[in-house]
Amino acid sequence: MPSAIKHDHELSKSGLVSILVEVQGANENELAAFLWKTFPGNDCFACTSTFVPNPEAPGIPNACVIGVDGTLLWSGNPLSDTKKIDELIAAELVKVKKGWGASAGARKVRASLYGKRDLAAALAAVEELPEGDERTQLQKEVDARFASAKKSIENLKSQGYFLKAEEQSKELARSVGQRAPWVTEVQPMVAEFDGEALKAEVALDKKLDKIQDQLRGKKGDGAPKALAALLKNEGSSKVLDRARALLLALQTKVE
Repeated sequence: MPSAIKHDHELSKSGLVSILVEVQGANENELAAFLWKTFPGNDCFACTSTFVPNPEAPGIPNACVIGVDGTLLWSGNPLSDTKKIDELIAAELVKVKKGWGASAGARKVRASLYGKRDLAAALAAVEELPEGDERTQLQKEVDARFASAKKSIENLKSQGYFLKAEEQSKELARSVGQRAPWVTEVQPMVAEFDGEALKAEVALDKKLDKIQDQLRGKKGDGAPKALAALLKNEGSSKVLDRARALLLALQTKVE
């Protein structure tokens, strides 16, 4: 876990996604309690599961390296070959930056799509390609990336992460530029954050974010009191739901 978290801190902006999976029966609250108390600097996505779809997982700890195209590149005990893991990650991040594929056109599309995160440029590169299977496949990738970005924003809002949702909405607007029909879909998503309802949620999220910064620093002892003060706010709020879950996690004993 320390290695996965370190990789995430150093390489997430380059395209790496680190996912932590707990498979020994803990519930979500116990997992949250463990992470906040043991790894307060963690920003990786973490979840509980009873099954990891990896036939080569003989025990714990186990790790996998999955390539940019979804291929399982390596699996095993992460302490057994750290150099190999680092080399595989580095090679895949080069693909993210420069693109990959059999043709220069495919590499150009994917470099724009995944490396630069520029949907408008990726679509323009697709339109330069001749008609055929490659163009069709790359068009699907661009469309899927746009759909995934929209879904991510909606998921963040539904879970009470309004600061991240607002940031991703603005990033998506930058990425699509003035390309139709995307721009007409994205503009209302950005404008929604100017409404009173989301403004209130964003304001609460900023306060919760400061409390989480306390937990990551040297003032974590004051976090429960700060959370209790935040929870005095009345009304329905997904951010306050997160605050309650965090307070519960901080009150949970970790074995």
